[in-house]
Amino acid sequence: MNSTGIEHSIPFLGEGLSLASALIWAAAVILFKKTGEQVQPFELNLFKTVVSFVFLVLTALVIGLDPAPKGTGPMDWIMLMSAGFIGVAVSDTLFFISLNKLGAGLTAVLDCLYSPSVVILSFFFLGERIGPAGYIGAGLISVAILVGSAGGALPGTTRRDLFLGLAAGTLGILGMGIGIVMTKEILDRSPLFWTIVVRHSGGVLGLILLAPIFSGKKRSAFRVFIPAKIWKVMVPAALLGNYIAMMTWLGGMKYTYASVAAILNQLSSILIFLLAAIFLKEPLTPRRTAAVLIAVLGAMMTAARGYLW
Repeated sequence: MNSTGIEHSIPFLGEGLSLASALIWAAAVILFKKTGEQVQPFELNLFKTVVSFVFLVLTALVIGLDPAPKGTGPMDWIMLMSAGFIGVAVSDTLFFISLNKLGAGLTAVLDCLYSPSVVILSFFFLGERIGPAGYIGAGLISVAILVGSAGGALPGTTRRDLFLGLAAGTLGILGMGIGIVMTKEILDRSPLFWTIVVRHSGGVLGLILLAPIFSGKKRSAFRVFIPAKIWKVMVPAALLGNYIAMMTWLGGMKYTYASVAAILNQLSSILIFLLAAIFLKEPLTPRRTAAVLIAVLGAMMTAARGYLW
């Protein structure tokens, strides 16, 4: 973990940010699910990414954006913007597809793949060890996905939709893991806000380049920016999920150990599951409850691999 001094002046800063990220992201997912009932996944991702980027730029103008740190080379910019393209433009679109197909409750189970994906990628690209706890944790998450998906997704969901939701969610979460591993080394030695803005700009650029693919002859993806009633939900979702939650998520990664941050981040799965039952009226079945608890346990074991065995 890189030490910049701020974590010493504010005790448990990284842990607090990671916990806040879990709470905020859980609330945002519920709003995204409501929005996804009327807005296509790519258009929703385009909207929330551009809106949050505008707020990031406005924030930078107010507080002043730190310059690129000394020693930053072209490859650092390329890596950060590529991480934004993979982790924001591609992965978030896949996540929204999964959310629409599976519902928030089952997506919460699938979301627990994030920790093992980071662990496995860190093993190959950052030289971090996995250990027995990591393997057991990954196995528990696999079991949880089988338990949760065996009961089907939302009522009326076809087997095809269930398969597409699981596939899109798995690829999306893997992409998020790739994005954070690509960012981690630069994040440790760079100002937090500068890293966020550069990474996010890669996501915005990627979505603009992909927009023609997702635009039909009669409908442009950019029509999502025409004011509509759904904005009452979309704007808060964008600000919570891609502005505030992102800053607290990366801040937690920067100011505490990645394993600790991952454990606290994973609490969002339980919160999403509970909020989905309360606000979206998704079924709170024993099968799904068991799946979420098993998945969260597996994620925590995976993230805590450095402290077990």
